[in-house]
Amino acid sequence: MLRFADYRDLKALEELETVCFREHRYRAEFLEWILKNPRTASLVWVESGTIAGSVMILLENGQSRILSVAVHPSRQRNGIGRRLMDAAERVARERGATVARLEVSTQNAPAIALYKGLGYRTEGVLPGYYSWGEDAYSMRKTLEPNS
Repeated sequence: MLRFADYRDLKALEELETVCFREHRYRAEFLEWILKNPRTASLVWVESGTIAGSVMILLENGQSRILSVAVHPSRQRNGIGRRLMDAAERVARERGATVARLEVSTQNAPAIALYKGLGYRTEGVLPGYYSWGEDAYSMRKTLEPNS
């Protein structure tokens, strides 16, 4: 089941971040900022009462920036990431965004394949983008009004 996340989900989102991004995860303070910020939206995929995936977006100046997509390792490759991305794009369009942007590690082949399959195009490489020194691709998609 897909739903919007709220502050009560903070602990579960922290746990999902820990499982999905062991070394390079969002800290609790940043997750709290995302959940409280009126320019953001966070959606979660819930199965059997447990958050199995999440997507967080920041909306500003007619653009949606995908901040994070996380799917529990035990639930990956089951279409949850695609459903979360589709929902994030729908929310972004409803809130006036015409473009979606994201950054993804150049080493994350499964995520890159997902994003390309959803119509995202690589705009360039961001050398040393992540604090640990890894490069990222900058990706972009035009959000069509009725797509």
